[in-house]
Amino acid sequence: MASTNSKDIQTGLALISKDFQVDPSDWQLPNDTELTQDKAFDFLLKLVENLMTHDFSRLLNSFYRIDVSEEKLKMALAESDNPAKTVAQMIWERELQKVETRKRYSRK
Repeated sequence: MASTNSKDIQTGLALISKDFQVDPSDWQLPNDTELTQDKAFDFLLKLVENLMTHDFSRLLNSFYRIDVSEEKLKMALAESDNPAKTVAQMIWERELQKVETRKRYSRK
């Protein structure tokens, strides 16, 4: 995973909370813990695992809000031995792309 600054990580988690309609307090991030990309990804992975097990239709609906390519998703899952991790990685990468795009256009 490429290095991302703390503000971008927080923004990415906020987008995920919005797209998955999850209360940000559900991320259970301790106030004294430094937020790293690996920790944020672990929280996302747990969310994806939970949705894959308990609410798959909600997960699928979230893909449309996030704008994850269905074709890329199908290809990645066909080659994956860890579907939840593959899905979480695709979501995380897409959300960080959105963060970068918003930063780029907010400067202009």
